[in-house]
Order: sequence, then C-alpha cells, then structure tokens
Amino acid sequence: MKYYDEVPIIRAVAAMLVVAIHTVNSIGYSASTGEFTSDALGYINQMARLGTPIFAVISAFLLTISVINRGFSLNYFMKSRFSKIFIPYIIWTIFYLLYREYFLHNLEDDGKLINYFVYGKANFHLYFILTVIQFYFLFPFVHKFKKGWPIISVFILATIVNAVWIIIQPISLGGGGVERFVNDKLFILNWISFFMLGIVYAKYYNEIKELIFKYKTLLSIIIAILFIDLLISIDLENLNSSITISNIIYIPFFIVFLNYMYEHVKKNKVVLNTLTVIGNYSMGIYLVHYVAIQFVKRLPIVENIAPQSKLVSVFIAAVALSVLLVYLIGKLPYGNYIVPIPKKKTNKNKVITEEPVRENEPTLN
Repeated sequence: MKYYDEVPIIRAVAAMLVVAIHTVNSIGYSASTGEFTSDALGYINQMARLGTPIFAVISAFLLTISVINRGFSLNYFMKSRFSKIFIPYIIWTIFYLLYREYFLHNLEDDGKLINYFVYGKANFHLYFILTVIQFYFLFPFVHKFKKGWPIISVFILATIVNAVWIIIQPISLGGGGVERFVNDKLFILNWISFFMLGIVYAKYYNEIKELIFKYKTLLSIIIAILFIDLLISIDLENLNSSITISNIIYIPFFIVFLNYMYEHVKKNKVVLNTLTVIGNYSMGIYLVHYVAIQFVKRLPIVENIAPQSKLVSVFIAAVALSVLLVYLIGKLPYGNYIVPIPKKKTNKNKVITEEPVRENEPTLN
C-alpha cells in the first residue's frame, strides 16, 4: 500500500493517546469511587479520547486510497481483512482471556465464552476491532460513491445518523443479544461519521491539503477555539467516552491540526523517525499496550512514584515496550497474523488521482 508521509505521524498520535487513556486509568483512576487521583490526570484522560476516532478516520482513509490507486477486488479484500484483522482479533481475545484469568485475576464474568468474542469483552480495548470489522462489511458499498454530491451527501447523512444514534441510546429491542450489541459502544453507528470522514479525506486528499494550508490562519483560530471549548466542557463528575457529538465536531479539525503538526515534525529527523515507527506499529501497539502498561507499573522502581510523575514514566516505558514487543512478534514465523505491520512505503511522491484502474488488481497489501 502506498503511504503518505503524514499518515504514520497521525497514527502515532492516535496510538499514544490511546496508551495515555489506559495508562491514566491503570495508575490514577479508582473504579470503586469513579474518581481520579488528581484533576490533571482526569483532564488527560478526557482529552486523549480523541485518539480512537482518529484510528477510524485513518482506517477508512487508507482503504479508500488503496482503491483509488489500485482498484477493488472483493475476494482479495475479504482475504486480506481476514488475515490482518480477524485472525489477530481472535488471537488477542484468547490471549487476554488467559492473561486476565490466570495472571491478573480480574476477568469479569460475561456468561458464555462466545460473548467475549462477540462483544469484544476479553479486554476493554478490543471492542474497537469489532467496530472496524463492521465497517469492512460496509466498505465494498460505500467506497463506490463518487466525488461530488454523492459522497458528500452520504457523509452528511452518516454524520446525522451518528449524532442521532448517540442521542437516542439506549434503544429497546426486547432484550437479547441483538439489543446488547446495538447498544454497545462497539456498534458501527457510534462511529460511522468518522469512517465516512476518512473516505471523504481520501477522495478529496489533494483538495483538502491545498485548502487547509491556504486558510491556515483561519483554521488555526478555529482549532484554538475548539481546544478551549474541549477544556471547558470537561466535567470530571460526568466522564465522556470517545463517543460524543462533540468529537464529531472536533475530529475533522484535529486532523487539520495534525497536518500542521507534521510540517514541524518533519524538520526534526529524530522525532520524525520515532513517530513514524510508532505509527507503522500502531495497530500492534493498540493490541499489546495493555500488557506493557501492566508490566511497567508493577516494576519496583515505579510503584512508589507519585501518580503525576508515574504517568509520564509509565507512559513512555509502555510505548517503548509496546514497540519492542510488536517488533519481536513481527519477527516470528507468521508474526504478521498476530500483529499486522504495514509494508514499507514506495513511490513517495505519487500524486493521488481517481483514474480508472483494473478491477482485478488487489486492493490491499
């Protein structure tokens, strides 16, 4: 798959925000009281909720870019997604079931064993993999909408549906597994606006890049206002997940901000290379980071550090350890079935177009 230089940086930020959420929750949040050990940790937790929607946007962006440049083969698409997402999901669900049951001793009872796989409850972050899988069932249909009003109309409709769905939950379907599924945060309608944003971003990539730098001053002011709004709206007595109407507004501008950030990051080779590695390993980091956090926070040297200082130490160590784990797993035979790692980029300066391509060409690497 062709890579665009800013994409690994955006993925790196998303991955680190997710690690930050779970680091804060692991060292500075009490589930029994529902409180953080300090307000600062609570604010970090809430601001970092921008991370998971970014994963949704970039997942859809990369899939669509592949179709634009190489065409779409349904058979290849399904085989590729099965090996890169479904198999790792099954492997890590089994791993976390065993890890939490026999090592952490904190696995919640969810009735039947199959429920852990259907609802992503083997560990709290696995649900999003099921969200992505749901999008894969929609993608063969939604990617066909052309530039112009067709795709814009679908994006607007998806955004309205997403917002309405957030407002009307929970809905009653008479109980049972279907009701539980559609009222769970994993359900695709909680995220559909972000996925459609990724498709629009890909189809209008060149136009958006030109626009955001042409109006950089104006957009920077809007971003600053929205950041202030985010800070003001945080209520530590009523915590938000990533699924909020506010995030539907914040995320497009956060993507713009990350594009601006990349322009500064690329001037520092050390920072650029570090974030690129994290970004390329982001899927694996998402899968393994909880293990890394649990390992690091139990180290004797870490246990007695104050929560605020501990956050920085555990966060940095957890990210570094996650990268190392993904690298080592990737070196194993069939390691890419455990932690998907994208292939190295090629054709760095290729321009995106929507020229026709042969339908039998593979979609994804």
